[in-house]
Amino acid sequence: MTRSAPSSPRRVASHCAALLSQREPTADLVPDFESFGARLCGALHSGVADLTEDTGVRVALQGSQALRGAQLAGHCAPLAAVSRHRFGVAGHVLALAVDGRAILEQLDRTFGGSGDIGKDLPATLPHTARLLSRRFEKRVIAAVAGELAGLEFHTEDDTSSTDIAAPFAPEAELTALTLLVTGSDDREWRLVIALETAALSSLLPKRASARRAPVSRRKRGIDEAPFAELPLAASARLVDMAMPLHRVAAIEAGTVLPIMVARNVPLQIGEAIVARGTVGEVDDQVALQITQTFTGQITPGKDTQ
Repeated sequence: MTRSAPSSPRRVASHCAALLSQREPTADLVPDFESFGARLCGALHSGVADLTEDTGVRVALQGSQALRGAQLAGHCAPLAAVSRHRFGVAGHVLALAVDGRAILEQLDRTFGGSGDIGKDLPATLPHTARLLSRRFEKRVIAAVAGELAGLEFHTEDDTSSTDIAAPFAPEAELTALTLLVTGSDDREWRLVIALETAALSSLLPKRASARRAPVSRRKRGIDEAPFAELPLAASARLVDMAMPLHRVAAIEAGTVLPIMVARNVPLQIGEAIVARGTVGEVDDQVALQITQTFTGQITPGKDTQ
């Protein structure tokens, strides 16, 4: 009678975090995102000045902020004109929030007011203010695309101020840029641009990949593949003379034309003259003895073709 050994409890494998990770660690692109934000301020200046009719307006970067999805609404103005713009193959979302008070103040100035709308704000932006905010959004997204080598953005349908965090999960890790706009009257308002931190590599594709060390490559010589066997059509113009029109018109079979062979015959590849030489005879064949190459004079007789 045989007995089986008592089974011992199985040990659960313990793997390091690197093995359990499904993705490679992403590069820290926040500094590149801030550099992009600084460039964006300059690109936005003319558009904001045009829309606000204020040539003294200033646009400055307040920096980037790391947020959770649930914190984004509190980071924006209480009343904000919000738009969502998708980009990249995966359809990542870039959220843009424009200060609603600034929109209402500009709307008041558009209709002849002073821009002073008091402290009380509506719960949502009226339709006319939303139309004005779309003009701001188009200018901002056009400037963003221009700074990102023409990256395409597709704007979603109109949203309300309560939808600022809708594309993002409450625990999603976000990175936001805050741009401070200051008018010539010192009134300030903010633009907020936010997206998931993991999407920065799609927004900044040229900055995402690790910089590779330059590879030194030896230039291939003309006597090596694939250049050595490359066929080139060469031509040597032996005769170049002028003929009057009546002589050309009288040419027929049997006509004898006296010609003089050029003493310095050009050898051409296409339109480029690569050498010159004199006409002679080798083994009962017409031959060209090179007397000059594109590199300079050579001794006759040492380079014959």
